[in-house]
Amino acid sequence: MIITHCQLLIEIVAYKYKSNIFVSAKYRAIFIPQKVKIVCIRERKKSGDARVLFTPTQLAHIAQTYPEHQFAVESSSIRCFKDQEYKDLGIPVINDLHDADILLGIKEVPSAHLIPGKTYFFFSHTTKMQPHNKGYLQELVDKKISFYDYENFTNTQGRRLVSFGVDAGIIGAYQGLRTYGLQNNLFQLPYPNAQDTVEQLLQHINHIKLPHLKIVVTGNGNVGKGVQSFLKSVGMLQVKAQDFLEQKFNTPVFTQLSKEDYLYSENEGNFCESEFFKNPQHYQSDFVKFAQTADLFINGLSHTPGMPLLFTNNDISNLKFKINTIADISCDVNEPIPTCVRASTISDPVYGYHKKWHQECDFKTTDSIGIMAIDNLPCQLPKMTSTHFGTQFMEQVLPYLLSDLQHPVLQKAHVLVHGEFTNTYAYLNDFLHKETLVSY
Repeated sequence: MIITHCQLLIEIVAYKYKSNIFVSAKYRAIFIPQKVKIVCIRERKKSGDARVLFTPTQLAHIAQTYPEHQFAVESSSIRCFKDQEYKDLGIPVINDLHDADILLGIKEVPSAHLIPGKTYFFFSHTTKMQPHNKGYLQELVDKKISFYDYENFTNTQGRRLVSFGVDAGIIGAYQGLRTYGLQNNLFQLPYPNAQDTVEQLLQHINHIKLPHLKIVVTGNGNVGKGVQSFLKSVGMLQVKAQDFLEQKFNTPVFTQLSKEDYLYSENEGNFCESEFFKNPQHYQSDFVKFAQTADLFINGLSHTPGMPLLFTNNDISNLKFKINTIADISCDVNEPIPTCVRASTISDPVYGYHKKWHQECDFKTTDSIGIMAIDNLPCQLPKMTSTHFGTQFMEQVLPYLLSDLQHPVLQKAHVLVHGEFTNTYAYLNDFLHKETLVSY
């Protein structure tokens, strides 16, 4: 059964309050009991993830703005904001979540910790039919979870309203420069501290002298914006793609590529975005011309299944291949670049990729490319990234959540209600039943 948004709203309220609800003709008016309890839960998917949806200051402001509702946080010993910081501002810190109405997290809640019948908000990595999380999606269904996915809160142009992309770009750019210094024995930037801000990262770079390196950047979404803003903030000159290829500079420079700069149709020649997303397999890459000019490659490109590799192992073996450091923020293993053989970690951020052996090695090995491929960069600066994400949610989502459950912003992201797919996500029903499940 597929449930419409109005129907699911009625069902949620009836399920909780076990009471009669007055609904006007064609659901024009729905009267909901005043008090709803919303809890920011602790992160459990990855050990050490210290992020939270709302900072103590943000949550105190929300509680003051919406006094008709209750707000609390789940106790956590690793969160970047201590329990006492919330208590000091009058926010209850709790351990029992069973009387909560809405549970707000960041990453997937592990199956063992999902409370049947509850309403959750988090990133699930399921709505694009990701095979590796298919079993988890089935868990959400089986436990009759009601669920909103942050990834699908978008505006009319399809741009995300809440994301960690910009922060990932900023931290990834810093880590890319740090890796370049280590790979070439030129400088040693401090490893980011969990308490750092963007300003402190910039200060670290201001204490060194950057060589006249050339950086090529892919990705024009939120990640790309973060990379661009950081590189400009450290004084790097942004140049056009053609100038990057043809000119020499006496200062550090970067170019930020669009797909049309390195992808072309084997049939039509020129790049066409709409055609690319329909038939990515019809496109070829000539990115290698940038790889023969750049020193550092920062990849913020979202992989499109079927698209070509940006460059091949044969390209890497060529003596003209100049790039010796790659900061792979997107971290799509093996695609669209073959050097990402695995994700690296915050505790061990860099590995090598041998140009001739085409396999992982120590990054200090001769003929290696230094690879930084941390797949959870925003976790590195949890206070900063939590603050930014919480601000986005407060401005773009929370007002509708507490006043207008029928708003299109919410409808776009509402995947499940009590384990049933909404109309928007009915295609996931077929996804679950047509293929073999992958355990989460």
